[in-house]
Amino acid sequence: MSYYTQTDARPELATIEVNPPEGYIGTKLMPVTPVAEKAGSVAYATVTADSTAQTGRAAGAAPNATQIANSVKTWSCSEVIDRAAVTPDEVKQMGGIDKADQIGARWAMRQVLALREGLIADVILGTKDATFDPAKLRTDVQTARQALRLYPGRTVLAASSMVLNAMVQSIASTAVIGDAFARIVTGVNAAEAAMGLSFEAWKRGLAMFLGVDDVLAGDDAVWNAGTRAEKFSIVKVDNSNDPLSHKYIPVLGKCFTFIPDGGNGWEVQSVGDRTLLNNFYDAKLWIDVKTLNAAAVYTFDGVAS
Repeated sequence: MSYYTQTDARPELATIEVNPPEGYIGTKLMPVTPVAEKAGSVAYATVTADSTAQTGRAAGAAPNATQIANSVKTWSCSEVIDRAAVTPDEVKQMGGIDKADQIGARWAMRQVLALREGLIADVILGTKDATFDPAKLRTDVQTARQALRLYPGRTVLAASSMVLNAMVQSIASTAVIGDAFARIVTGVNAAEAAMGLSFEAWKRGLAMFLGVDDVLAGDDAVWNAGTRAEKFSIVKVDNSNDPLSHKYIPVLGKCFTFIPDGGNGWEVQSVGDRTLLNNFYDAKLWIDVKTLNAAAVYTFDGVAS
């Protein structure tokens, strides 16, 4: 049995699962738009402010017109790359080269995805519009929903898993609304109560309680790090599944990804190096996380855990 990997591109390794159970949520909020060039410009839709409809138009006179046009922004994809290494003696302990290939590729891909996730989390949690107050959270979230009303799509609450747990515990311990929230999560009988102990049930209950379409839990190591800590956001998310939706829908932003060969954007390769007596695994993406409509997100801070 060889303890050296093959030296080649490894597209099959680019499909392995990374960072379970939640994975990475960033591209659910700022979807991937594949591009064939590393740099370029994009025309994108913005919100045209409402105005008062005209009355009293004179016969034969043209109605007043509000001009609607797209804006333009440049993008430039940068390389994000990482390398893992596994020596032949470690390959033996891992159960063979097939297992080592997966371990090495998964680790390298995780680092690349974590960096991309951080860039997106900086957009989602990068501002402050309000301070978390569990006693009037539903009113505050309604204010956020109203502020985002002109942006189409699903209304999503995004935060780290730690912040979501802290929110649930704060709401549940608040007088009056705590009991109402508990009944939403746990139901009224023993079977439902047992199911209500799960994190997924908490997320569903939080979505129902606040009137949002979905709640997304991000990796604490990314979404609760540094200036992103103790924050959550209400985001309007494009649900068209169209990579070009930004041309006709005012979306928050897109993750432009250079895809030179018609694949999924990943460049994953392995190198069996008999000179250095090592196996190398490289994972690479070319990306630019571009904010198009910064006002399509409303951020709260102050969720102490």
